[in-house]
Amino acid sequence: MMKKISFLLLILTSFQMKAQEVFPFLNNLNYFKSFHEGTVTQLDFLPPNDMKYSEKLIAYIDNKNDLMVFDGEETEKLTGLANGYQIGINIVAWNTGPVLNVWEDGVKQTLSRFSSNYVVSDSLVVFNDTRDNAVRVYYRGEIHDLYYSVSSLSFPQYIGSNSLAFMGNGNVHYAFIQGKKLEIGVLNDPVQYAAGSNLIVFNDPFHQSFAVAFKDEVVDVEPMTVEDYQAGYDMFVYRDRNNNLKAYIDQELVTLSSYPDFYKVFRDMVVWSENGVLYTYNKGQRYEIANYVPEEYKIRNGIVAFRNLNGGVSVFHNNKVEIISNLSGAAFEVNGNTVKVQVNKGNFIFFKNGYKYQE
Repeated sequence: MMKKISFLLLILTSFQMKAQEVFPFLNNLNYFKSFHEGTVTQLDFLPPNDMKYSEKLIAYIDNKNDLMVFDGEETEKLTGLANGYQIGINIVAWNTGPVLNVWEDGVKQTLSRFSSNYVVSDSLVVFNDTRDNAVRVYYRGEIHDLYYSVSSLSFPQYIGSNSLAFMGNGNVHYAFIQGKKLEIGVLNDPVQYAAGSNLIVFNDPFHQSFAVAFKDEVVDVEPMTVEDYQAGYDMFVYRDRNNNLKAYIDQELVTLSSYPDFYKVFRDMVVWSENGVLYTYNKGQRYEIANYVPEEYKIRNGIVAFRNLNGGVSVFHNNKVEIISNLSGAAFEVNGNTVKVQVNKGNFIFFKNGYKYQE
């Protein structure tokens, strides 16, 4: 039974959204279940042979070796034979030999019958087609050609949430962003891209500048190349030549720190350390997560869960820090904006939006 342990009033409604959030776990009887805001759905009486999950779906190989998907509302069998599978936020791709298929929002589609390699990101399936010697990408129900080659194919290395960068024939570099291909230019020197959602950033070796590619244009951010950079959801963060930590957030360029020890970007969050203190940034304001650098922390959708000084688990959410558990050494995971803390075998505390629930 799921028990809520919060002093806040929870108003329950009978309205259930399609593709609600999920969080898989095995209870103390090894039943395979999924958590969603105080509600638990049992998926199977036996543990899966393998499992992958996002905040919106759980894909798993059951004890009969069938590939199944649970979207928070319904469970569907995808195939009885999957040699491999990968997931995004709302998509599952799998191969049976060279046949590559995708499932998105309840719809199945065959992408290729001659594929030997594929990569799945949040909303993309990038794959090769050996019959046509081509690289293609699936995005929102459509297949787009990236490039063909008469020689060996170079598979794209820089793949983001809904964007990717690649080099086509003749050393011409391209960006694919939100379903549209944009030519960056002929670049003979190696380029290190950082692909996020709706943008791609890179040091431009031709102009010796730091640039960002959006869906329709490439814009210089700095007149000189920078030290390093990472991309997230509609944002990117970088260290300039003077070691200033800067970020493009909410469509403006801001300076986060002049003395960063390190930084990390995940989707819409950035965290960094300065003088041994861990910080984040939200809506024009800098926030202290902890006055030390936790030995373990996990970033997800708008939250940072971390090991507190008591050895338990705390979380930064809604611009404040709360303690979830002071149980020393408790294992924890984060999915979407939910934190799962293991109390003991098969028993967990779930934290979401200020509420605690215990199974």
